[in-house]
Amino acid sequence: MSKFPSKIRISRFWLCYFFIRLFYLFFAIFVYAQLTQLGDNRRYIRANVPFSLRIFHDSTHMVDFFAGNVSNLFREDMLLSNLPATLISFFIIRWAIEKLELRRYVNNILLMITISFPNFSVWTAVWSKELFGLVYTAIIAVLIINFLKGNFKIKIIDFIGLYLCFLFNPQFIPFILQGLIFIFIARYTMLHKPANQLRLSIIFLLMNIIILYLIRDIVNRYAGGMHAHFDTPFAGTTRDNIFLEDYDFFRHLPWGMFIAFFGPTFAEMTENPLLAITGLESLLKIMVFIYLSKYVIINILLKFHFPTLLPISYFMIIMGISFMHYPFGVFNPGSAIRYRSRFVFLFTVLLLYLYSQRARVLTICRKK
Repeated sequence: MSKFPSKIRISRFWLCYFFIRLFYLFFAIFVYAQLTQLGDNRRYIRANVPFSLRIFHDSTHMVDFFAGNVSNLFREDMLLSNLPATLISFFIIRWAIEKLELRRYVNNILLMITISFPNFSVWTAVWSKELFGLVYTAIIAVLIINFLKGNFKIKIIDFIGLYLCFLFNPQFIPFILQGLIFIFIARYTMLHKPANQLRLSIIFLLMNIIILYLIRDIVNRYAGGMHAHFDTPFAGTTRDNIFLEDYDFFRHLPWGMFIAFFGPTFAEMTENPLLAITGLESLLKIMVFIYLSKYVIINILLKFHFPTLLPISYFMIIMGISFMHYPFGVFNPGSAIRYRSRFVFLFTVLLLYLYSQRARVLTICRKK
């Protein structure tokens, strides 16, 4: 006769986080949506899209299909229709954190803060492309860390993650694949010494520079038309076009990449209370990211010890994605924060894993 446990153990950490995600769902529907437009969420849940092969090659059609058909079950009630999206975001975050055993080496309070930032939580609590971005970045984050551990087996779920990334944000794929290839070469061959890994990273960097130089005119042409996508009657905080002269895209590159990730400028924060809150959140997020990277920063600045495989591969992926996000976030602070929600969980998991490595070493030393 089979025995069942008399008590079901429920993690207080995940129970607390579940209610945090529910709070952000209520906040998104009853507060945030009253202050500003909640993206295309209302259109998604009102979509009436039958099944067709188009959902597999059109990202908007895919969101329409899932959101519209789920909302039909709840007669397009905003709260209930978006509840499945909140559940998806909760379970995919929980899956990634538990899969990598990050709770064993990262303080629960620090971890809770890191995965509970407001804008990220709001945009991934409802049906949106940001929700799908969270799904594929969680899968890809686990894949990258498995590669770092020397596990090069690619599973079906990994192909699904890469496919969703290609469907929703194909511009990220080259840099994600570069990171995976770099890790594979460095781990699978005899390039274990930091100097050899540095030489390999320089080869990758030069290849990117050469390719970017060869396609500079194509990049310049596309960059020149980006502002028109944000200069609409509904985009009240859209900035002036900075891509006016040839190759302005490259001239504004360092500042553009930073502000596209950060969101509002200081001047915008002083003029708009909502942007001020968003800017403070971005500042806190960057401070948390720096804290998670503190051991690498200390090694570089104080010990003059150049980092090895993890930081180099992270630099390729994070800087590459930030580079591709730049033209999509530089013209509008709201768009910058919203689009950032598609990939920021990838950055978060990678940096949490980087931070956890120090704790893993200390734990092993104490056991010895």
